[in-house]
Amino acid sequence: MQTHSHTLIDIPFNQRHICWFCGEPSSEILHFPRTARKNVEHALLALPACKECDAIKHSRDINSIWQFRAHVKQALISKYTKHLAIGENWTKEELEESEFSGSILGGFGESAWHMYEIAKQRVAYEGWPLIVDGLTFDAMDDTSSFEFNGTCYASLRNCVDFFEKASDIDKELLTQLVEIVTPARFDYALKIAKLNKRISPARRTQIIDDIAIEEAEKREAAARSDLELSIEDVSVSGTIAPSFAIQWAIAKGASTLSELCPLEDDYFDDFQHLGGAAAFASYNGLQLYLEARENAAWVKANDPNKDVW
Repeated sequence: MQTHSHTLIDIPFNQRHICWFCGEPSSEILHFPRTARKNVEHALLALPACKECDAIKHSRDINSIWQFRAHVKQALISKYTKHLAIGENWTKEELEESEFSGSILGGFGESAWHMYEIAKQRVAYEGWPLIVDGLTFDAMDDTSSFEFNGTCYASLRNCVDFFEKASDIDKELLTQLVEIVTPARFDYALKIAKLNKRISPARRTQIIDDIAIEEAEKREAAARSDLELSIEDVSVSGTIAPSFAIQWAIAKGASTLSELCPLEDDYFDDFQHLGGAAAFASYNGLQLYLEARENAAWVKANDPNKDVW
């Protein structure tokens, strides 16, 4: 069906009165782009929309329906931040058990969760697959959004902005924490930010430094663990150089027999729990292994750990 130069998308029977953008009852036909003169990457489309989504304007740099949908979602998130914040700051049970009173707040506990659910459903609604005249709409989704907790934000920055308004978190703290722990662990960064609202610059710096150190230590521990798993026992002249002894030498920077000798007392201090005989046997094996490693041909042919040194 054509509406001027725009083509109306196919509408499933059970969606015939639904806004494609937010799932609310539709009453309008939204044209994208607004004028046929605008440069877009695909056919001009007409889509069912509610009055609110239809009224949302877009800038000239939005040139696909996917970009426009992301823009509409972000506009709804911004408009209904207070409603969406209810689910971020309360649980349904907490609201039901709260004792709000007074002419202004008296009905808050009863209606707040319902308002949150409506707003959440609207921003999470994905619409039905785009089909035009029976053919699947093959334009590629070119948006670069950020999804968290079931809500798709136009970008990571928009997500941070939302939580600044919804939960009163320290925006700079959350931004820097996400840079340290990566967006994949946004939930962790957000929890820390929620526990440290309205903090001083000095306290913010301390938290950021502490988390940075903690993450660096985790990465180092993971690297050591990977290294330990990759190191194998080595048999030299019928004597075993155990993997834990080899790992110890690598950590100490002792890659040759001459570098190991000054560390003999340290070795027996660190492994005295093995008992004298076992500690000596492991040290002897390590000595023989490092001595054998002085022969490049032996290393190439017999050392399973040559890549970790």
